[in-house]
Amino acid sequence: MSSRLHIVLAGVSLAVLGACAQSKQQIAYSSWEHTQIRANEVTAELKIDTLVSGEKLGTNEREAVKYFAAAYQDEGHGAVVISRPSNGPDDISAMRAAADARAIMLAEGLEATQIAEGPYDASGARSAPLVISYRTYDAVVPNCPDISQINVSFTGTNSPLPSFGCAVAVNLAAMIADPSDLVGDQPMDPADINRRGIVISKYRNGEKTSAERNGDASGAISSAVGN
Repeated sequence: MSSRLHIVLAGVSLAVLGACAQSKQQIAYSSWEHTQIRANEVTAELKIDTLVSGEKLGTNEREAVKYFAAAYQDEGHGAVVISRPSNGPDDISAMRAAADARAIMLAEGLEATQIAEGPYDASGARSAPLVISYRTYDAVVPNCPDISQINVSFTGTNSPLPSFGCAVAVNLAAMIADPSDLVGDQPMDPADINRRGIVISKYRNGEKTSAERNGDASGAISSAVGN
């Protein structure tokens, strides 16, 4: 075999290897590393723009605060913060509105230690809202690319598309009840000491420790089910 033929074959081999080579990004797409779900810290805000001079919160504003308090109890972390405008058009109305918002949240079941309040500078503003906020988390899939930016006709690397697996990951993220679970271990509820004592006592006496089974717990198939 001539040396020229050796060179040609070597060049073909390198070309084939080059075509099969994948970048770190392409390997990530292939291994689904780009579909990892993350917890993204966000701030939930309620802005109340209408502060009537000398008045407390209106009916609509009060209902909004109640809804916001319920949302905080479901997903909030840290304190819920009431930020009232200071040096603004009407400091007295802002203070009354902030006090009213605090009273509403206390009535909705929040503890006083869960509520923080403070002013923000509204100098020069014609109107300044009362801002209520808390910290929460969203479950996101940050590394999934925009499908409109993908060239689906390029198949030179024989790799999955960058969007491969993204639809499933996004759907899973939307099903997470509390995205803060992704941040770290959550505290466990306290143990049922009374139940534990009963089980240990039965175990020591050689008795059955499980609860008695009744007809409601039967696993029998209903006769209405056809064969």
